Amino acid sequence: MIASCPEEKLRVWAPDESIDHMARKLNCSSFMASLLWMRGVDVDAALNEREKWITPDLAGWLDGAELGADAKKACDIWAGIKEGDNVVVYGDYDVDGISSTSFMLELALLKGARVRYYIPHRYSQGYGFHPSVVKAIAGKGCKCDLLVVVDCGTQNAEAALEAKSSGIPVLIFDHHLARERIASCDALINPHVDGNELSRDLCAAGVVWCWAWKNEIAPRDWLLKRLDLTALATVADCVPMSSPLNRAIVREGIAAMRRSPREGLCALMRGMDLDPASVDSDSLAMRIIPCLNAAGRLEFADLAMKLFFPKGNVDEQAGKLIDLNRRRRDMSTKIINDVDTGTSSNAHYKHVLFGKDWPAGVLSSVASHVCASRDVPIVLAAPAQPSLIRGTLRVPVGVDAEAILSTLSSDLASWGGHRMAAGFSVEAGKWEEVRDKLEALLSDAKAEDEKEDILYWSPAELDITAWKDAERLGPFGVGNPHPRLFCANKGRINAEPLGRKGNHIRVFVEGRELLGFSGEHLLYSDFSPSGWVYKPRVNFWRCSESLQLVLEKVVVSGS
Repeated sequence: MIASCPEEKLRVWAPDESIDHMARKLNCSSFMASLLWMRGVDVDAALNEREKWITPDLAGWLDGAELGADAKKACDIWAGIKEGDNVVVYGDYDVDGISSTSFMLELALLKGARVRYYIPHRYSQGYGFHPSVVKAIAGKGCKCDLLVVVDCGTQNAEAALEAKSSGIPVLIFDHHLARERIASCDALINPHVDGNELSRDLCAAGVVWCWAWKNEIAPRDWLLKRLDLTALATVADCVPMSSPLNRAIVREGIAAMRRSPREGLCALMRGMDLDPASVDSDSLAMRIIPCLNAAGRLEFADLAMKLFFPKGNVDEQAGKLIDLNRRRRDMSTKIINDVDTGTSSNAHYKHVLFGKDWPAGVLSSVASHVCASRDVPIVLAAPAQPSLIRGTLRVPVGVDAEAILSTLSSDLASWGGHRMAAGFSVEAGKWEEVRDKLEALLSDAKAEDEKEDILYWSPAELDITAWKDAERLGPFGVGNPHPRLFCANKGRINAEPLGRKGNHIRVFVEGRELLGFSGEHLLYSDFSPSGWVYKPRVNFWRCSESLQLVLEKVVVSGS
């Protein structure tokens, strides 16, 4: 359903005649100049400030990324790997984890190593580098010449100590914040420990790939072909797209995916009727990534890993992921309904909700939805084992999820995450105490009263050429949102039903149509909106492309 939005929630940027002067000086369209102006670039901006936004150069920004002092140590250790050596890669069950695990496996295979990987089970083990797994690796009688940990490990000091006592050298590549005791290992590459600001915006796969590039761990052409994995992880982990390095990684990674998609990814796209040539950051975020994530949420992340190293019937493997994602959506819908109708086990709590029948693996995406719709911090929790409760925390802008959990660290069995999203586990016997502490902390947390930035732009003045020029500011994401545009409503709603069932509409504004998906209710509304918020996108159909304007919100007066 198309949402209503009060005027006071929007910050509308209305260009004046100075924008035309800026467009001429920067040699771009007035539309592009307006979007740059919204991002703080003015007519006198230095060249490097403009280049930060307009198609940033990958190699140039890689030169400026400093990953930390241990990056060189890691190179020396990696150089010591010989053909036939045994390497184990330890990862995580989300897309960043499986992408960085897959890439590290490919690097090790390039060295001629014998390679195995291990990804913990979300339900029975949870996030992190676990000492019990290190003991299993050391005790199997299979020699491990190097253990590489990706997308976790920074704060798992006990596991690193266990590896050291077992005589196993350990490299850790991570991007999570380091607030407590840091793991002591042979080399820890985490920009949050001693890297610079540019590299601290990378996801884990980005850290590994940039390390390989900057230290020439593999041929540059080989690395560029495998940038698809890093692009997937960068979009999936919602790291800042205001970072020119992240945007360059995603842009070049998507280009590699379009040119020569991996066999498994190609099968996944085929199963979803998605043309590889049309893949963009939106289709990654909305279609491909949820399928890859579904494996770790409902079963084992190995199902997604097998897509990157396919054997047998690859279409069948892709179909399993698509089916799992359908199951995840159905489960998520049920949890959302429980939350909305107040049928969770402690529905009288505002911020911390618990469902004894909720599947713990799907809570994070639901928590993100509830947090965004209510604009309040939200914890969703469920039993993960007979004696363990797992929870996921999502917060609006201005609240630090990782800092909140750090204040409860002594009460938690495990925890970790980022500023906007974090997860934890707690012994069942301590749950009620932790629940009440979390409810109090989140009740006191103050989110920023942030307005949405939108550009005042007539639909009649936007064509596909101007939009394609503006797409050079992408890929879009956190910190670099997809441009939303505003136009005023100048009278009675002029709309008609669309689609076989008539549950979509098209609204005619200034001679152009805005497509309103699930907007049937607007046909029968008796209110007059003050304006429309819409989003441009390129539509591919039968080898041709056109510009679509998608209606996202109706703007209503606050009076």
